[in-house]
Amino acid sequence: MPTDEDGDVIMTDASEAAGEAETSKETPADAESSPMHEGAAASDEGPPPEERVIQAEASKEEGNVLLKAGDSKAAVAKYAEGITSVEPLLEKDPGELGEELQRRATVAYQALRLNSAQACIKCEDWLATIEHAEKVLVIDKDNTKALYRRGLASSMMNTEGRLEQARADFARVATLEPANREVRDQLAKTKDRLKDLRAEEKQRLSAVMSGGLYKDHHAKLGKQQAGYEAEVFRRKEAEEDEISFDDWMKREKDKVEDAKKKQKEAEEKKRDAEQERVLKETHEQELSRRREAGEEEISFEAWMDLQKAKENERRRSLIGGVVRTDMADLDADERKLLEETKSKGYYHGRLGTVLSDAAPKPQQVQAGELAQAQNGQVGSEWNQAGTWEEKDQTSWVKERLTAWLQQAMVSSQVNLPSGSSATATAKVTKVKSLTGDAQLVWVRKQAKHGYNFEADLSFNLSFGDGKENSFSGSLSIPELVDTVQPSELRVDVRWKGSGPSSEFLPLAGEWMEKLRESVRFQVSAFRDEYLQRR
Repeated sequence: MPTDEDGDVIMTDASEAAGEAETSKETPADAESSPMHEGAAASDEGPPPEERVIQAEASKEEGNVLLKAGDSKAAVAKYAEGITSVEPLLEKDPGELGEELQRRATVAYQALRLNSAQACIKCEDWLATIEHAEKVLVIDKDNTKALYRRGLASSMMNTEGRLEQARADFARVATLEPANREVRDQLAKTKDRLKDLRAEEKQRLSAVMSGGLYKDHHAKLGKQQAGYEAEVFRRKEAEEDEISFDDWMKREKDKVEDAKKKQKEAEEKKRDAEQERVLKETHEQELSRRREAGEEEISFEAWMDLQKAKENERRRSLIGGVVRTDMADLDADERKLLEETKSKGYYHGRLGTVLSDAAPKPQQVQAGELAQAQNGQVGSEWNQAGTWEEKDQTSWVKERLTAWLQQAMVSSQVNLPSGSSATATAKVTKVKSLTGDAQLVWVRKQAKHGYNFEADLSFNLSFGDGKENSFSGSLSIPELVDTVQPSELRVDVRWKGSGPSSEFLPLAGEWMEKLRESVRFQVSAFRDEYLQRR
């Protein structure tokens, strides 16, 4: 594995990410503080510049010791102390600090960021890894260590957007370091995963086309909420442990799955037994016929083989003596569509029909220009013929989804650990990123509302008016897609800085769960609005 002049591991996979710590010598500075594991950058007040640099260098060395010892979380915290000390100096003019002190501050800052990214990989904190690496890339866009670590973290987040980022990062490193075999291996793996993910997305869209995914979903959500509240009340009356909505939903889902599995097994067992009974009765009838006719008896296995041969012969005769797999594999709906397309006369590759001048001609549909057909149905002439139209909804969905998510908020009176009463408020303050796409697809004159996003939100949680009881951080929704019900959305919480104290942590956890539920409710409201769009 390649190393730099100080013996530092340049490239590594997630299982070896502890490696050696950074002591790299790299260039100018980034003025923006990280939102992850370090606190806000210190103001001009505090230690003098040279002391800040000395503190940062010491934090780097102490963090390196912790990282080598395998205590990655402690290493991240120690590196954060150094970042907080040195980051304000990067905003100053070199003439104010002196070139040598400015150089030392820059070197320490970049090493701290890169080492933090490496330690976060060991902690499997992929978003933090990406943010630390990006701080370095703002300064040096071709820093191979930062590119590789951002690519590695992105490759661990199984979404198309993140995998695309990983592919681009690994490709850039491979260009900069053509002899690096490890990065070429990672690039090949990432391309394969992207291919698989896109194939899965195609299957998911096909499932959406089959319909029925959204029927009565809002009523179902209300029923689930009522069931959860009843369980909360029962547990409180019975003095049992509390249960979160996510845990309750998981238990209910497990119950339903177990019941379905048992029912399916029972039905299959019953069907198999009935089929075997009928076959054996038919075989007995055949044996009786053979005895009466003086023919040789036949075993059950040989008779079954004979029946299969007869069925194959029957299928050949139905299709002109040749078994055409494209026809034989069609289901009832596809056969019906084939008959419709034959009557209209236009070409369909798989089904083998022929192009006709009388067939409707395809028309490109622009956003906001779906034609209103004369018969009152929405869609172009192509769609009225029973085929396909796809309309990009990405811009509209981003705008509306952002508006709904920014309304997520919960607030009420609570008793603080000190015994006093205060107003608790948890709210989404900003939609930091919303990446993905959305399509409104018409197939067989039915509208299918598809979307696939991942979102990062900023939040604030406060107890009363004082800043000492106010906390902030990020909410991550990795799979904000149409196939996942809002009640089942995964919403991850990351605190900025050290987060709430141990005294406030239980109360903060309770209120973050409330905010998660508010976010899920807003997504449900967005889906209701989206489903009305035509």
